[in-house]
Amino acid sequence: MNAPVAEWQPVKVAAPLAALRALAGLVLVAMVAVNVANAVARYSGAYVLVGADELLVFSMIWMVMVGAVVAVAERSHLNLDLLPLRLKGRARIALLVFQELVMAAACGYAAWQSLMFVLRIARLGQTSMGLGLPMAVPHAALLFGFAGMAVVALILAGRDAARLFAAAAPAEARR
Repeated sequence: MNAPVAEWQPVKVAAPLAALRALAGLVLVAMVAVNVANAVARYSGAYVLVGADELLVFSMIWMVMVGAVVAVAERSHLNLDLLPLRLKGRARIALLVFQELVMAAACGYAAWQSLMFVLRIARLGQTSMGLGLPMAVPHAALLFGFAGMAVVALILAGRDAARLFAAAAPAEARR
């Protein structure tokens, strides 16, 4: 006797998601430490942390994009769920598959454009003013985030499509 298909479950990739969450947490703690050190240095007049503001901005961009990948994997991202909440069964699963495919296509396109920009900026050899960091590094955050969201959306779409076809059997046959 088969158990009913669960209505919704996040992607089962606990270890990578935990690692990404831990990375975002460590980056946040480091950002707070840099910000406090920079404030103390600035107001005491003892020293100046050159590039601290740059580092904070670049770290925030990376943290947001890492968090976006985790949010998509856990389906905790912002979305309009008026229609999905009204639908039941196969119709809801089909809508989820459609939404995930649209998300994968949009994020895949954004990742491709980000890759083209990162390659262009790397070829120019542009560096940041304070840290001298290659500008390809902060811009690669967008590439990482959009590519990660596209991959996760494809995984979700594949899993939900499998659920959709598994749910095609009459409910009485599964009981």
